[in-house]
Amino acid sequence: MNTDFKPDNHNLKSTELSRRPDVVRSLLEEDQLVAFKQRTRFGRRKFSPALKVLLWALRIYVIVMLVIVIIQIVRTLH
Repeated sequence: MNTDFKPDNHNLKSTELSRRPDVVRSLLEEDQLVAFKQRTRFGRRKFSPALKVLLWALRIYVIVMLVIVIIQIVRTLH
């Protein structure tokens, strides 16, 4: 660890630090930086069962509409 490193922003308040994530990252050690990145990474969102059904219904709708459009294009060309 580098002991002669003295950040120029050492007197920032915690509210100022929450608005300046670049300063926070610069003050963290390597293992702390890895933990910080893991906590701030976005994972998959948990959907409710109703929302899952709605999303699948929309997917099926789009596929059906694509098939209808393709059929209409083929009929128009013949």
